[in-house]
Amino acid sequence: MILITGASGAVGSALLRELDGTDEVIALTHHKPVGTASVRGDVTRPWLGLHPAEYRELAAKVDVVVHCAAAVNLSASHEHLHRINVVGTGHVLRFVADAEARLVHGSTAFITRAGDGTPIDAYAATKSAGETLVRESGLPACIARISTVIGDVPRLQAFHYLLGFALSGQLPFLPCTPGTRVDLVSRDTVAAALAALAHDHDAHGDHWLTAGPAALPMERVIEIATDAVAARAQDDEELRDIDQTIFHTRLIDPAVASTVLTAVLSRSSSSAAPSVIERAANLMAAYDNAEPFPTSLGRIPAGPPAPTIESSETALRHLVDYLTGLPRQIWDLS
Repeated sequence: MILITGASGAVGSALLRELDGTDEVIALTHHKPVGTASVRGDVTRPWLGLHPAEYRELAAKVDVVVHCAAAVNLSASHEHLHRINVVGTGHVLRFVADAEARLVHGSTAFITRAGDGTPIDAYAATKSAGETLVRESGLPACIARISTVIGDVPRLQAFHYLLGFALSGQLPFLPCTPGTRVDLVSRDTVAAALAALAHDHDAHGDHWLTAGPAALPMERVIEIATDAVAARAQDDEELRDIDQTIFHTRLIDPAVASTVLTAVLSRSSSSAAPSVIERAANLMAAYDNAEPFPTSLGRIPAGPPAPTIESSETALRHLVDYLTGLPRQIWDLS
């Protein structure tokens, strides 16, 4: 049996769908029901928040744990991030040991930004600490370093909001070094890779679930989003009415961003607020001028193929279609 933590999240819910009908799966959920066999628990608590008898019964069934539960809010306090990403991982490792199971640990590709002083530093540091716990445990385990997940996720995440603010005309410019590549990977691709790792009894070491060389330049992201919205506007009366105000985002060198911010907000009729641009800048700091991630996709036995530029662009177009179909009030911060 495979136990999935964080089963209601972007990655966990996609993995449940990937494994539907193919495996005996049970989900550990904290709040939301997930439509499959589940137990309600909490990774931040000893015994995963379960009654000891329930804990022992679950441990007797489980052969593999795919640990997807994580705090990914970059603005969360260090205490909150540590409690879920480090303490929670410790409790999951204790369960893996008690169950004599194998672990597929969901981590992040952005551990490469740990200690660099960017707004993503605290998140990356706690995920890096979680990886250290896994390695030092001595348990049979592999680590999946996941990049920015896109698609029709259950809850919008940072990059979704960045793109949504731009599509709704609230982001006239974005601090971003020209040529910066944004590593985006579809949640279905991540789910397929995690399922393959869960089935591979010999899986060990680090696996990068990323776009890698197929990461798109931010300039291309803007171009694709502009074209996709313009095409959709031909058949959407509401979008046609606002077509002149959407997605005119320009990339600005971060070194001059603060000066431009003052000038734009003082003279522009845009609805942009400093908080929107600041939030976007904080997210872009995770990507800006960084070395591309490696990728393991295409090399995981029975896993998905390596992303291509074409597949990355297709996934982005699907994301734009999804975001433009959401109520515009979601992006209204006024």
